[in-house]
Amino acid sequence: MPLDEEQMVGALGDHLLAGLPPGPPCTLLLDVAGVRLLVDVARGTLTPRGAPGINDTWDVSVGLTEQDWADVCADPPPRGATTAQALVATRGADRIGGRREVWARNAPLVDRIVAALRATVRTPVARRPDPAPPPLGLGPAVGRDLHVEVDGRRLRLHVETAGQGVPLLCLHTAGSDSRQFRGLLEDPRITDHHRVVAFDMPWHGRSDPPDDWRTRRYTLDTGTYAATVLAVADALGLDRPVLAGCSMGGAIALYLAARHGGRFRGVCALEGGLGSPGRFVEWTHRADVDHSGFLTSWVDGLMAPASPTGPREQTLWDYAGTGPGVYQGDTYFYSVDFPKVSGELGSAGCPLYVFSGEYDYSATTEMSRDAAHRLGGEVVTMPGRGHFPMSEDPEGMVEHLLPVLTALRAAP
Repeated sequence: MPLDEEQMVGALGDHLLAGLPPGPPCTLLLDVAGVRLLVDVARGTLTPRGAPGINDTWDVSVGLTEQDWADVCADPPPRGATTAQALVATRGADRIGGRREVWARNAPLVDRIVAALRATVRTPVARRPDPAPPPLGLGPAVGRDLHVEVDGRRLRLHVETAGQGVPLLCLHTAGSDSRQFRGLLEDPRITDHHRVVAFDMPWHGRSDPPDDWRTRRYTLDTGTYAATVLAVADALGLDRPVLAGCSMGGAIALYLAARHGGRFRGVCALEGGLGSPGRFVEWTHRADVDHSGFLTSWVDGLMAPASPTGPREQTLWDYAGTGPGVYQGDTYFYSVDFPKVSGELGSAGCPLYVFSGEYDYSATTEMSRDAAHRLGGEVVTMPGRGHFPMSEDPEGMVEHLLPVLTALRAAP
């Protein structure tokens, strides 16, 4: 879809800054398939000022190739081309030039600019409708604090439960918490047959960090993660639960299936792979970058473009509220530590299902197939779904999860 300078100028305005925090003034150079435009950002105002001249300067440049732009404008766009951040993460950091900390501070704005430019030549991708709201009054989930000991340390963890039947133990993604599983906790199609249990890992949500959290750097490792999950299962008396973990939770689910498979009726590794080195980046924990703003941009591109608006916005809100350094400490697990041990894993000791959303470029379908092949599991592909299926599109997740849960309940 061709784009000219006049169209670019017309697409940009102060409305793109709505809700974003003020920051130091900066100048962006946009280069979209060879069409170049300078944009000044200062004092709550976004001012396009034409193609750069020989004497112009700028702080950061954002470049999209002709193929990038064609993919962004596709209907729907392919994996890795849903946002500007997705392009940077999947197609190369060289799309950003100049002062990279300026880009990191303005990553949400850059995403909005690219979306606004796309809207000049293409109608928005149609999103699936939001799920029906739950009934008024108290919801079915009950939350309590659980006190456990892991590696000699006492932990206070927040646990939510709903339903009855076969236990379904749910593990949230990096940098988020058990709110991601509200859709399962409130869905009678699940809770009529399963006791759904979702808990916040230490440092996350309503679980406590250590008392010296201000003077230490959080890093999660494979051994501690696995021990925490098993300690929760033991403390709650869960008898061979089904384990369902997503993203980093999907990665540790693969580990537990291989190393402790006898403890579980079955394992559902949602968006699970055997390690994703590219997800550990310094911009998620720096004093000169608002981590809440950068994180929403960093994970937004992982969601499917057709996911319902309400659930996807709530998913991003959970990320905006994460503690400083928590997401980066989580990505240390599956980007740095887990790849060191995942190659040594043997076959799963229980039925294993690896779920893969089409738009996930953190744990791609190819990575999920590899994990399932190496551990002896089955791949469940989810066309049109993203990296956070249970939170960004709970109806879509249940569609794929119900047949697996039914099969696991029927198994001897």
